[in-house]
Amino acid sequence: MRFLPRRRRAVAFPAPEPMPLHTPGTELPPGAVPIETALHIARKALDRHGSANIHSRTAMLYAAVDLEHALRTLLNTLDAEEGR
Repeated sequence: MRFLPRRRRAVAFPAPEPMPLHTPGTELPPGAVPIETALHIARKALDRHGSANIHSRTAMLYAAVDLEHALRTLLNTLDAEEGR
């Protein structure tokens, strides 16, 4: 004998409160992160590539890209804090 699945009652969830997608003046600009995070990124990049082989083209490329990203992140954060 085959049993038919029971119908489930529809559950009514309360409507969520409206939330703005953007609140000007309270958010960091694109590319900026909290200063502690930017410093952490910069320190980790320096630790990762501090002993890179300068004769390895690949190692130097990775170090250059990673350190440039860390520097740009740090500068974006500092500029955002100054209000530029």
